[in-house]
Amino acid sequence: MKTTVVPAQITTVEDRIAGSLTLPQIVLMVMAMVIGSVIYAVVMPKMHLGTIKMTLIAIEILFFGGLSLRFNGKIVGEWLVVYLRFKSRPRKYVFTKNDPSHREIILETDEMKVNEQKNIEAEESAKEEKPLSLMEELNMQKIYYADSLSVSFKPSKKGGLDVTLKKEN
Repeated sequence: MKTTVVPAQITTVEDRIAGSLTLPQIVLMVMAMVIGSVIYAVVMPKMHLGTIKMTLIAIEILFFGGLSLRFNGKIVGEWLVVYLRFKSRPRKYVFTKNDPSHREIILETDEMKVNEQKNIEAEESAKEEKPLSLMEELNMQKIYYADSLSVSFKPSKKGGLDVTLKKEN
């Protein structure tokens, strides 16, 4: 069985249609012919050859012929597209986190406002402390100022406060 090695650069090979001309080169030349025939048919005197028509046709044929030439493996028209894209890019880019592009904008609805109000009310009610009665306050002062008890306060990991009472011997 006969085997053939396929080159790795198979995707970079351009198809040659006529001689060494590729499809984009042929399209550019056909465009030159079509535009030349339109100039011949439309410019006054119609359907007669004159010096103005000849110079216009020669200029556009030279332009499209120049675009279809090869330079460093690419068509000059492709180089022109690359150059124009480069020139049309912004020269400076300022990064800002406050840029709203590519961000999802959520508009507030009535339900969201009602839920937010409920959350605020729930937080306020949770923060409200009930005042101690006189008896409870006196008992707390006895415990705090007692010499036989040691009171220690430590913050907990979840943001609370741990109070420990120990008897001293």
